[in-house]
Amino acid sequence: MPSPVVRRIVVSAVALALFIAAIVAAIPYFAATQLVRDRIAWELSMWSGYRVTLGSAPKIDIWPVFRADLANVTFSRWGGDPQPVIHADRLEADLSAFAALHGDVVFTGVKLTRPTFHVWPASLAAPGIAAAGGRFGEAIAKARALVEANPTAPDASKLPSGAVGTIEFVDGRMALHAGGRDTEVLSNVSGKLDWPAFNRTATLTATGIWRGELMSITASSEQPLFLAAGGSAPLSVTVESAPVSGAFQGIANTSGATYFNGDLRLASPSMRRMLEWSRTDISPGASVGSFTLRGQVSGAINRLKVANATLVLDNNQGTGTLEMALWEPVPSIAGTLAFDTIDLQSFLSAFSALTPDGVGRYRTVDSKIGDQVSLDLRLSAAQATAGRISFTDVAATAQVKAGLAAFDISDATAFDGTIQAGMRVDRQGEEAGVEVRLRGTNIDMGALAKAIEVNQLVPVSRANFLIALKGMGEDIGDVLGSANGTISASFGRGAMAGVDIAKFTQRARSGEFFALQEVGNGTLAFNSVEVKASVKEGIARVEKADLDTASGLLTLRGIVPLPGRGLALAGRLDRTANPRDDQISFFVGGSWDAPYISPILPGIERP
Repeated sequence: MPSPVVRRIVVSAVALALFIAAIVAAIPYFAATQLVRDRIAWELSMWSGYRVTLGSAPKIDIWPVFRADLANVTFSRWGGDPQPVIHADRLEADLSAFAALHGDVVFTGVKLTRPTFHVWPASLAAPGIAAAGGRFGEAIAKARALVEANPTAPDASKLPSGAVGTIEFVDGRMALHAGGRDTEVLSNVSGKLDWPAFNRTATLTATGIWRGELMSITASSEQPLFLAAGGSAPLSVTVESAPVSGAFQGIANTSGATYFNGDLRLASPSMRRMLEWSRTDISPGASVGSFTLRGQVSGAINRLKVANATLVLDNNQGTGTLEMALWEPVPSIAGTLAFDTIDLQSFLSAFSALTPDGVGRYRTVDSKIGDQVSLDLRLSAAQATAGRISFTDVAATAQVKAGLAAFDISDATAFDGTIQAGMRVDRQGEEAGVEVRLRGTNIDMGALAKAIEVNQLVPVSRANFLIALKGMGEDIGDVLGSANGTISASFGRGAMAGVDIAKFTQRARSGEFFALQEVGNGTLAFNSVEVKASVKEGIARVEKADLDTASGLLTLRGIVPLPGRGLALAGRLDRTANPRDDQISFFVGGSWDAPYISPILPGIERP
């Protein structure tokens, strides 16, 4: 049998436990009696630093948590004409019951339901976060004093240590006030700010819909109060959405123009989709693929430099340095990039329309691109391709600015020779002036013919050529139809498939009309070929086309309309030096793809 002493000890312990439990259970009730309901709005104002108005009296819930439930809550700036900062259909504030026993109101957590976050232009221009007062305002003021005392290394140990708690928001929206109008920027905004204390790490997670796309953001800082005060602090930000994703980790500074220094990553499966999402007006014919940018970013938000940058655009990877001003009226990108390999056509399609549009027309570089972006890039590549053509040791520039778009290959090796090429689009009023230049030196024409898969009527030899044309228009057809310039070429010893000179001579002597294809099963050897033509308003006038062959001198003169690909040439084959009766005169008509020969009978002067 237990002794009476033991029984008394057990009974006393149970009674004490029941008494303590009763006291703990009664704390919320005692606390509720200590709170004046009308004081909640005032305490929220002192907590946030904004004027707080309630649509109705708050409701105090005791169980299962000590909580104040408020409806139609508005946080506004102080002043004669208060500007709303946040309006929520409902606000639930978790309270500390022990603090309430002493007559204090301490919020341990806040949940906003269907809030509207109002953004005013003045707040965007102010450094850091402006707060009128309250616990947040006082904490920011203390942090700002620390920053002013030592801007490069403020003393974090002196930051206030007051508790902040958790702020949740559900089904909210963000609106921008400008020009007297309220424009919705984000909708379906939900998330949470977890900030245990002013001197502790704060983490924000949120999701929302911007321009029809769901996006999520996660941001964290070890010293968020310094950021709010316009100082420097570590910052990590990750943004995810279908059109684009990105991440930054480094140091940020919010004094004046926000400054960043750290690692940056941006990626998009489709630059076209990203630009359309950002409402950038891009050419409808442009074929823009995926891109990824990584590097060390530094500078103010209005002008950033990316060092050790790695840019991958449509599987073309380049490294170098970039400078970007993305928030200017016309965003600009400048820098130097070196590629191991690059597809020039897909790279240029990022700011031009080199693929056919809906009706099959090939446009030149979009002449209006300079109104959308400013570009100044220096490019180099060990290997490059443009369609079927391959280059090595390429040095090029891409430049776009207001009224001008240009791309130049200043030096490249191709077909065992050197190539220089350029295209410049200069907008003149409503029309675009287009200049095209192509120079080849010591080019292996056999390799070129094989690359472009043309087997007939191409002089296979070493060649030098120059094409310089200027025209007006938005697509290649219009440019060729209005072009002016010159075309010249010289070929060394070689041969040209597609002409059997013996059969050609026989058919021409017979006076019969025939297609060149009928005498095309042969090869014409030549010692040299010289071609010179002037172009005026889309018509190439062939001033010289001389083929020095073993059978004699073959000459051509006449006109070639560039857009229609037609032919109107008078030709002559001088088989010997002097005898006129051994001359064969003929006319070449039809098209480039299907020329025909009309012999000129003796006694008829050639045109």
